[in-house]
Amino acid sequence: MAIHLHRTRFLLMRLLRTLLARRASFDSAFSSLVRKYSIGKAEARELYKLFYKVVIYYHSIKFVSAYSGFKPHLSGIVEYIYTKRFDMNRVLEDIVELSKSVSTATRIALLYGYPLWYVRDLYNKLPLSELESMLSSLNERKRWLRVNIAKTNIEGAIECLEKSGLRVKQHETFKEMLLVEDKYAKVGGNICVRKGLVVPQDISSYISASALRHVRGDIVDACSAPGVKLVQVLTEATTNRALAVDVSEKRVNVLFNLVRWFLGNRPNVIIIHGDSKVLEYNLRGAIALVDAPCSNSGAIYSDPAIKLHLSKRALKRFHAVQKALLKNSLKSMSRVFFMTCSVHPLEGEELIDYLVKSYDGKVHLSQITLPYPYLDKGYPGYTCSSRVYRIYPHKVNGQGVFMAVIEVNGFE
Repeated sequence: MAIHLHRTRFLLMRLLRTLLARRASFDSAFSSLVRKYSIGKAEARELYKLFYKVVIYYHSIKFVSAYSGFKPHLSGIVEYIYTKRFDMNRVLEDIVELSKSVSTATRIALLYGYPLWYVRDLYNKLPLSELESMLSSLNERKRWLRVNIAKTNIEGAIECLEKSGLRVKQHETFKEMLLVEDKYAKVGGNICVRKGLVVPQDISSYISASALRHVRGDIVDACSAPGVKLVQVLTEATTNRALAVDVSEKRVNVLFNLVRWFLGNRPNVIIIHGDSKVLEYNLRGAIALVDAPCSNSGAIYSDPAIKLHLSKRALKRFHAVQKALLKNSLKSMSRVFFMTCSVHPLEGEELIDYLVKSYDGKVHLSQITLPYPYLDKGYPGYTCSSRVYRIYPHKVNGQGVFMAVIEVNGFE
């Protein structure tokens, strides 16, 4: 359908202002825009795809628009795109052309739409070709669904999805993981999701949660909401009790409903509204899953607005929260499975190096044994590099995840 230039300029300005001022997610900001301005389904779908790409390349567009003589403000950025008639191919052509005359780090930042400081932080962590593959993969939208084997089998789930109009492709290794062919399709309200037959879950989230598949005993999920990993673990592991904790009362309600919806009544699951940085646990010797709050830089394609909110200050804040969560968990837990959906080393290798050093021989890092080719060692150059793990987006066609298993020495 043809784009109405003036209306599109107006709507894009409103969306970007919301994202920058309120730190909202892309989907929530766009949904509010659709409701407020009564945007029809067909127009909304086209605008979603256009605005998604604008946000993905926002940093690059800001750079190239200023270089082209437009005001270095939001109005100048939108006006530049307007002069291209909202044709993102023309915008990307300008970006590619400009990238030919700059340094390598700036070229990568421009081509993939990242802040220059962020690219510099990752510059020596991977070979350049692999770094570019990772950043490129994070820009490409994907939608994964996990078959909920507690309620159905793979064939039944696929049949339900196809009847609902969703075509999916089964992963060759992880048979219960289904890739939605239409990457912009809405899945939240799908009948198969509402029935609990499939769970919206990224493939990297699935792989990382599989590390707890053979866990026995009590489990504490320290940052549980929305509960997707917990539901998977409770389906696969043999647990006595599961204690699910989250600091947000609103998310705790979501967690409660999700567990009940996908697993039914589970009397061995206790859900608590609390702060795992300070809670004193009585489940001494339990296994902890700390899927910590982070920058979510490994999940950019799920929410491109993450790019707009990346900052060194935010990284340091998340680093401090992750440190506090780990220290408190290690007071009473025998083993901690630590994960972040981040590709930045401050939320991975640098944190674990600090932790192991500060505990001075009281903890050690354990191996993760999964029969999959998708677990790589951590970024090189750190003491822990060979004993921590990363799931790379471009290798699994999913999110970027950091993983480590920390055990307390001589725990009784």
